[in-house]
Amino acid sequence: MALSYESVSGTFRGSEEEISTLRERLRRLPDSSGLDDALREVGIEEEVPQDDQLLEAIRAALRTPVLTLDMSNSGPGGAHHHVIDAGVNGVSVRWSTADPEMSELSVTPFPVLPGLITRLVRFLPGRAPAEGARAARIDPETIRGLADESDEERRQAWATARQLLGIAADGELSWQLVRAYCAWTATDGQKTEDLAVYLRAEEDYFVLVETEELLELVPVPSITAWEAMMHVLPGADEVKDPRR
Repeated sequence: MALSYESVSGTFRGSEEEISTLRERLRRLPDSSGLDDALREVGIEEEVPQDDQLLEAIRAALRTPVLTLDMSNSGPGGAHHHVIDAGVNGVSVRWSTADPEMSELSVTPFPVLPGLITRLVRFLPGRAPAEGARAARIDPETIRGLADESDEERRQAWATARQLLGIAADGELSWQLVRAYCAWTATDGQKTEDLAVYLRAEEDYFVLVETEELLELVPVPSITAWEAMMHVLPGADEVKDPRR
């Protein structure tokens, strides 16, 4: 698909390579004076208004991010990847890729980031774990396989995961693996990060927990899985301003 820009929503669409190149080009611009040249260089055909505030918001956020959230969302239907940069200007810039030919770069107000994350992963309410439900040990290779871009790799990994979880193999089941990784610089100048992973099998949720070098899928209520995903985001008093 041809690289395009929708000024109403502040959204660029194109191939993964095109959007990656555009994102890096905008990130390097020190001010808005080079926006027109940058768009021409990457091949944007639409005429962009001179006072496009959304475009300037994208550039400013990419230039001075206070945190970067890297998310993957995979299941039977495919694997999707999202990178969200939250800038000091109060907006977040989402870079989403569904496949090599379909990618987006879009701007969103930072306060609605939790809602955006919830929508991106298509979070669904679930049921409480059955009484006496136990954690299941799982190997890193299976977790990686559940998030693989290859349909066949995901199918094989899911067959292993459902056996470990004691899920009957009759018929097709809806499942989803979500990984949320956030990186930022703490107020003391230290590079900081947090990670959360959960697996949904139909209406049952499991949070990935590492204990004594072992990985376990622990059955939890759906709200716990959602909270784990949100808790990777640092508080306002935990992040260093990149301009200082």
